[in-house]
Amino acid sequence: MVSNFLRFLICMATMRASAAATGLRAGVAKVNATLPVGVPLAGYNHGRRRVKLWPIPDPLKYTNFMTPSVGHLQPTWAKALVIDNGEIKFCFVTVDAIGADGTLRRMAWERARDMGFTIPLDNVTLHGSHTHSGSGAITPELLWELAPATDILVPDLQEMMAEFIAKAMTQAEKNAQPASMGIHFGELVGVTANRRADISPYVNPGSIDERLGVVRVDTQDGKPLATVWNFAIHGTCWGPDQMMSNGDIMGGANDHIEAVIGGVALFINADAGDIAPAGSACAGKPNYAGAPVIAAHVQKIRSAAQTSSVVSLSAVSMTVPFGPTDMNLTLARVANCSQGGPLDICTICRVIDCDVNVHLDSAWVEQSPTFTALNIGSYHCTAEYRRSFHY
Repeated sequence: MVSNFLRFLICMATMRASAAATGLRAGVAKVNATLPVGVPLAGYNHGRRRVKLWPIPDPLKYTNFMTPSVGHLQPTWAKALVIDNGEIKFCFVTVDAIGADGTLRRMAWERARDMGFTIPLDNVTLHGSHTHSGSGAITPELLWELAPATDILVPDLQEMMAEFIAKAMTQAEKNAQPASMGIHFGELVGVTANRRADISPYVNPGSIDERLGVVRVDTQDGKPLATVWNFAIHGTCWGPDQMMSNGDIMGGANDHIEAVIGGVALFINADAGDIAPAGSACAGKPNYAGAPVIAAHVQKIRSAAQTSSVVSLSAVSMTVPFGPTDMNLTLARVANCSQGGPLDICTICRVIDCDVNVHLDSAWVEQSPTFTALNIGSYHCTAEYRRSFHY
């Protein structure tokens, strides 16, 4: 059903494509969005990240079910790219965080609007990089708060993050200048692997999505202004015992792209599923061996993109009522346990098919996600703004 709806949404965006676009203008901004030491790091619900007596909380300034971070390994960033063809304005926003939160998106947009930002909410997309070492406690969804994977919402942290994002959005719009842009695609293999290859009989290490998409944005005189890259990967080079915030391998790749190409690099994750960085890509962290490999592929694909200063744009945004979420829990899914275990419980449950079906209302998981489709010339981009976080 979702795939059919996305196809419909893309068709709607295509039908609304502007026919008489004028010269393109684009602006980009990069704001340090590092939250204070002591915040929980979202992404893992075990190891040093979880309080010792979980599910008994250990309340501190920013944490309850998770333990506080102890420092910053790298800055975490909020970045924004605004494109304007004279008829349509659109803003991409990326953050070094575990996911994109619909509540946070609206909060940031409202703050940006109060700062003079003129782009409507429906034309703003917020993308979390999916680093597993970014700040938690910024989402109101109970499922992820109590797992614990993000920890209980701390309004002060959410407001700080919204402020950082709003500043990036307003600065990007103010920085708009004559520009050109192009899109190109390629493949990237060797830096990712399927993390369930040794667990599931249905996948192998090569069960990945190798597609790499790049949006190239240059100034009027051809200098790199922004590079948007889209690739499927989890930010899991660092594990649950890492207690310092960072952007993981995607943040490292962004640093390389900005150093080699110039301008600002914005990462938008694809359908990461169970696609994790390969061990060899994480070698040498935080100087990730895979980061320059990713950057080199992005540079190659970017250089192949043909740019134009006249670009047709259109956007469609729709909120879809999905209703309550049904979550099916089994030991195989929750604990990767299909045989053995205490009293051979995992084997017994596999044989008798014991499971639990939980029906979650809107307090636990967003029931009405918003989908946005953007048409850039003959290319189509889609984004979903649930408040849920995907692991």
